[in-house]
Amino acid sequence: MEERNENRLYLIIWAAAFVIGALSQLFGSVSRQEETLIFYDVLQTWVGMLPFLVLFLLHNYLISPILFRHGKIGAYIAADVAILLVFTIFYQFSGPGPDPSFFPPGPGAGGPDAGGPPPGLPPGEHPRGPRPMNPEVFKLLLGAMMLAANLGIKYLFQAERNAARVRELEKENLQHRLDALRYQINPHFFMNTLNNIHALVDLDPELAKESIVKLSRMMRHILYDSASPTIPLSQEIEFLNHYLSLMKLRYADSVEVSFELPEQTEGAQVPPLVYASFVENAFKHGVSYKEPSFIRISMKLDDDKIIFNCANSQQAPLLQEEGFGIGMENVRHRLDLLYGDNYELHIRQPAGVYELQLVLPFKPETHLSV
Repeated sequence: MEERNENRLYLIIWAAAFVIGALSQLFGSVSRQEETLIFYDVLQTWVGMLPFLVLFLLHNYLISPILFRHGKIGAYIAADVAILLVFTIFYQFSGPGPDPSFFPPGPGAGGPDAGGPPPGLPPGEHPRGPRPMNPEVFKLLLGAMMLAANLGIKYLFQAERNAARVRELEKENLQHRLDALRYQINPHFFMNTLNNIHALVDLDPELAKESIVKLSRMMRHILYDSASPTIPLSQEIEFLNHYLSLMKLRYADSVEVSFELPEQTEGAQVPPLVYASFVENAFKHGVSYKEPSFIRISMKLDDDKIIFNCANSQQAPLLQEEGFGIGMENVRHRLDLLYGDNYELHIRQPAGVYELQLVLPFKPETHLSV
């Protein structure tokens, strides 16, 4: 919506500029008491405005999106200087040149009426007073001011887009907290875990106590730690470790469960419970009591990216399972809000295996993009 409004504003501004250019010729002909308006003059005015339009289009739809939006400030400035120089050279060496009547006559142009030197002025001296600006310099400054105005307008509209994005994130986060309590962590998991802990009370009291502590920490993570759009990766890894260790209690040796999670997270931030939703789906759809089953999870930090892999034995086509497609759509929507196009989610389903890879940057984008 904001992008359409921005383009609509540009269209109105340029339409007004061309109309004003035509009206200036009309009023000029009236002031000169000409009987008819010479439409060639209007056409010539519009042709003179075309280089400014081309300059705007290059900056607005090519240079700003490619360079400034991705933080390449040096390349952006260099590109702006280059197109301004080409713009000035074009005006200097093409066409009949600017209309002399558009600029005030300079001193020494010849004759008293033309601004020439007054009588009695020594040779080589010029009358005092401001000198008129060179037409090429004037157009260069005008082009630079147009680019600056274009960048300012883009910032204003981007600020509105970012504000709308934050509002949607806040709404999404509230809904996500409710969904996390209802769907993300299967209620059967808690029921079965409590049953396992109950059985451990007599067999291994220490392990039962440890399991209760892990379960309480998981509940606290769901209720409180997931209140923000992103949380430290270390908190999410702690949650996954507790989840996987309790799931291993439930399945014992009947399911191969392996996981490799990093100990050092280097200050990375991730959306809460996104990884947990993938792991929970792996156990829900990948475990069979009749066939050999496995869950293999790994996460590593590579340069400025977090690479998460989850593979499980596939007992049925997951995309046909009721509710799975909706859950994946919700996950993608949350990732789109936080990361835009700066993340990767790959899903493969070779024979009997479901593989998922999620690649996230260390932190979601928080800067303004143009």
